Amino acid sequence: MPSPIRDRVDTTWDVVIVGAGPAGAATAITLARFGQRVLLVEERVSPKFKLGESLPPTSIGMVKYFLGDPEDPEQQLPGIFRTAGNFSLWATEQADIADFFFTSAGFGLCVDRLAFDEALRAQAVAAGATLLTGVRFQSCARIADGSFNWQLTLAPETGTRQHRARYLVDCSGRRAVVARTLGVPTVENDDRLFAYAQWFSCVGDDDRYTRIEAAPHGWWYSNRLPGPKGDDTRRLVVLHTDKDLPAARMAADQQGFDQLLDASTHLAPLLKAGGYQSCGTIRGAPANSQRLRDFCGDAWMAVGDAAQAYDPLSSQGIDKALRTASHAGHMIHYALTDCPQGTAGLGSRDAYIQKYNEQQRQLWQTYLSQRGYYYGIQPRWSDQPFWQRRRQLANEASR
Repeated sequence: MPSPIRDRVDTTWDVVIVGAGPAGAATAITLARFGQRVLLVEERVSPKFKLGESLPPTSIGMVKYFLGDPEDPEQQLPGIFRTAGNFSLWATEQADIADFFFTSAGFGLCVDRLAFDEALRAQAVAAGATLLTGVRFQSCARIADGSFNWQLTLAPETGTRQHRARYLVDCSGRRAVVARTLGVPTVENDDRLFAYAQWFSCVGDDDRYTRIEAAPHGWWYSNRLPGPKGDDTRRLVVLHTDKDLPAARMAADQQGFDQLLDASTHLAPLLKAGGYQSCGTIRGAPANSQRLRDFCGDAWMAVGDAAQAYDPLSSQGIDKALRTASHAGHMIHYALTDCPQGTAGLGSRDAYIQKYNEQQRQLWQTYLSQRGYYYGIQPRWSDQPFWQRRRQLANEASR
């Protein structure tokens, strides 16, 4: 699907977006629909693994906006499956069930990230963006020739290529490679949460609930997706714990992961009753909370996890990526339209860019408050380091 940039004479762009995950692709879709010349750059040619994610009913509108209606059988949106609600063992050992039937949409969504991300990238290309995969962002330098603000060096498999852009967007996830190149540090990185994921498979499970269970060393997440063959079912099981705790060292190993899972109150019996068998290797990924000191600057902006990344307990990863990408794309388009030449007006003091900056700061404060609340209402295991740390964070957020 990537456009062969080597065959293009034009290497000048209104906007270059580094990172083609949900935030990058959605930002590209928004800008391309406005007619901006957009280059979307992705370092990986074909990612092999992405953690699945659940979306609440309130996120369905964003999915419709970017991909189409998941209720329309003719569209057959890839990587998206209905969920019935949330089943959680959190504050007590009594199950709490939130049934989506009673919401306006009537269902939530479970996302196969590989297929979902690919669908968003395809939409970006269909909207008019140019997608370049297997290319690494290497460097950027400011220029002032009256039309363009950036000269970028991108590194494909062989050699390097130069591109010019009026605006630069960092959608490279937690690595925030553009922001770090510009010297913008990550701040408020206040926890060491890490996710350890294992796939399981069985035949015939029709469970459609997202499942969350608190444990002494952290918390579990699980959801099911249709498997590649007919009645096959895949279930993702993820342990979230701090990377420096003994449980993290156990979870990185199959035997240790199984031992921790066997001690769960709900998930282990669920897997056993369904005849599930583990498959593949255990994968790990950072899940800590973090944000950039600055969300934007002169002719650049960070969007999605590059700007601020949340604890998965918030269930806001993809929703946040799509919503903030839409807002970012609109604000960048308005700023570029009001400033047809040069760098003036494209700094963080631009009225449109400032709106985005203010939104990001408000979102971070709201997130900290919500994270503190949900961890704070879990009263068990007060002697365990994981929960002691979360109570401290909750107390800090409430001050």
